[in-house]
Amino acid sequence: MSLGAILEYHGETNFSQEFQFPLYGNNGTDHLVEIAHAISLYLIPTICLLGIVGNVCSFFVFTLSTFRFLPCSLYLAALAISDTGFLAALFMAWLTSLMPWVAMAPGLCLTMVYITYVCSFLSAWYVVLMMVERFVVVCHPLKAPRYVTKKRSRMAVGVVTAFALVLYVHSFLSTYVNVTVYGPSCSAREQYMKFNAIFTYIDSLVTFVVPFTAILILNIRIILTVRNFRLKHHPLHMYCMHQSEPGVLTQAQVRSTKMLVLVSSIFVVLYLPSHAMRMYLLVRVLFRNDHWMHDHTTVLAQQICQFPYFINFAVDFLVYSITSKNFRKNGVKLFRRMCDDD
Repeated sequence: MSLGAILEYHGETNFSQEFQFPLYGNNGTDHLVEIAHAISLYLIPTICLLGIVGNVCSFFVFTLSTFRFLPCSLYLAALAISDTGFLAALFMAWLTSLMPWVAMAPGLCLTMVYITYVCSFLSAWYVVLMMVERFVVVCHPLKAPRYVTKKRSRMAVGVVTAFALVLYVHSFLSTYVNVTVYGPSCSAREQYMKFNAIFTYIDSLVTFVVPFTAILILNIRIILTVRNFRLKHHPLHMYCMHQSEPGVLTQAQVRSTKMLVLVSSIFVVLYLPSHAMRMYLLVRVLFRNDHWMHDHTTVLAQQICQFPYFINFAVDFLVYSITSKNFRKNGVKLFRRMCDDD
């Protein structure tokens, strides 16, 4: 989950402790705390650095190679940008855990919270937009030429991006850097505590519940449609007879659909632990009024569940490379062309 979400839970984010797990617990959890602490210390920067490199490479492939002619390339390029933004903010948060004085840089704390909020929202909704487009192509191929266009894709990306930028601007007003004896912390302003509590539920709805449900339903429909299509058509016959017919799926479309379904499915799987824990805690606070942050085991579980969520922002390049021969081919061509230019 984003730093903003963490802030909403705890009331403040102490940079010296955020990615260094608190060394408490009983005999049954001490070893888990130590493992989690080590994972946090070394895995976070590894995820961030490798993920940023992979996302930048993906962005170049989607914008500078023949991949750019596909309508879905715009969503994939936008996804690479939002994932990179999240990882950059996450890396800065990790860095400030080692050097707390960095958090005193003017606006850094507020900017990191805002960026993670916005990028988390955008990553989820870019995947939704991508799968809506794929749903039209696969399930309603006759309508695809009308609705699946570059112009509509740019419009959809623009609207969603603008909405996210406005939706989370409150973070600049509702948080501030609070300097204590334990170091600087990004804290929620007391007068905004009630607003932050309400907004936590809104954020959970728009970044998890709605996107998760939409992606799950769209993926099931797409998978069933492709399965039925393959049962009705011999691959060779399909390729020879339907390659040029309008309104009929082609082999290339089926292959790209497999890649996109896998990307969105991995997104759902990696999002689930963190947001499921978040929903559990929100329901627990709502109905039981628990101060769950004092439950050491729950805090540890919540922090561990963040790791798959962080990995989600770094894994797409690997997924593209494994599942798409076209992506690999375009990536190699682009790399060679850049080397030749040098």
